[in-house]
Amino acid sequence: MAFLIVSAAAPLGYLAGYGPLALLIGGPGAAASFVLGGLALAAFLGAFTTMTPYVKSPGAFYAYVRAGLGRAVGTVAAVFAVVAYNLALVGALGAIATYLVPHVDDLVGGAVPWPVVAVAATLTVFAIAAAGIDLGARFLGVLLIAETAIILVVVVAVLLDGGAHGLSLDAFGLDRATAPGMGAALALTFVGFLGIEGIALYRSEARDPDRTIRRAGALAVGSMAVFYILVTWAVVQAFGTDEVQGAAEQHGADLFFVAADQYVGGWAATTMQWLIITSLLAAQLAFHNAGNRYLHALSRDGVLPRRLAVVGRRTGAPWVAGAFATVVSLVGVAVAALLGWDPYFEMSVWLLSLAVVLILLLQVLTCVAVVVFLGRRADVPGRVRGIVCALVAIGLLAVAGYELLTQFELLSASGPEQNATILTVLAGFVVVTVVGVAAVARFRPDALRRVGQDPDDSDDPDDTAAPDAA
Repeated sequence: MAFLIVSAAAPLGYLAGYGPLALLIGGPGAAASFVLGGLALAAFLGAFTTMTPYVKSPGAFYAYVRAGLGRAVGTVAAVFAVVAYNLALVGALGAIATYLVPHVDDLVGGAVPWPVVAVAATLTVFAIAAAGIDLGARFLGVLLIAETAIILVVVVAVLLDGGAHGLSLDAFGLDRATAPGMGAALALTFVGFLGIEGIALYRSEARDPDRTIRRAGALAVGSMAVFYILVTWAVVQAFGTDEVQGAAEQHGADLFFVAADQYVGGWAATTMQWLIITSLLAAQLAFHNAGNRYLHALSRDGVLPRRLAVVGRRTGAPWVAGAFATVVSLVGVAVAALLGWDPYFEMSVWLLSLAVVLILLLQVLTCVAVVVFLGRRADVPGRVRGIVCALVAIGLLAVAGYELLTQFELLSASGPEQNATILTVLAGFVVVTVVGVAAVARFRPDALRRVGQDPDDSDDPDDTAAPDAA
């Protein structure tokens, strides 16, 4: 499970894509932003794992929101989650195609259209996901180990060489951590933690879900935070504390490849360029798994057609929901191709940016639900700790969301008109979702009766069952 969570963030793809941008806008203090981001996600974990024993539904975060804030808000959260992960799924295809097409062209000796590569990646991901969580975890584990290994080789080489001007912890100084642009850099750090959703999504497939969710979440967030901090700091050392911002502007997305070539050799840079592709493929697999498990859970809850709840007899994987998500991906590729979108700067960056906004909103809703739920349950162990963690997480996540929206051009890589259009579409989607769910709750309340309901709680879906007494 931890492999699935970490792989969803695509560590190498994230560091190579967003790392240089964080260093460009935040300077060397960008390394410190991962400390704050890690603390925010640690607080988030402390909040909702306190509530985990009381939420048995595999509906993940929307089940938590329903337990704390009611069926209607839980349904809104479910819609946000389904849309967010399908946006991320289609967006990842654009990035995969962008990095893979040049290699495919070299192999076949001709120009291959990017939609062809995207379709092949989509079908590959579906085949792996349909084989079940165990095979998916092994596949992701191998890729994750490979990309982690090459990055650590570069880090060790930089440290042994002493960097550009000798090793220094100046990047973590207060003046660096509060420099202009650090707020936007903090918002970018949350892109690297997208896979955290998986800790609740795979509940029904874990042998001991309460224990597994706590351990997998702590392992995933802790390892990602330490890894991002170490690697970003090493890159700062590679170019120099005062020079890294200029290097990020000069080299852009090639910043990490330049460091690899300079301190290890061309083979390391080439290896990283290939592993970015597999890193993004692993992220797409994780997004696919997250999205189809949301569809599966909503089908079990009666919101979507029951057919989507069908799972494989041998693997237990929700393959019908996965097939539906695959069709959505193929349609997304077709639409992007017909509109003439650039697969990276438009298809990938735009869709992933919207996905990040929705997931941050979903996490804030979850924390609010935790506060409300624990506030009315005096019998929950660690209740005060959970409430404090939730409040801290709400504050940090809200700051990140504000910075993300006010500096949205850093993620969208578009002009003012395009940004206004994208944010207007996002706001319209949120309003339509809230109004639509409110109307259903008002006129057809039975349609939401089972949303986020615990499997063994058939009498009163608004009362979350407590765990059995020891």
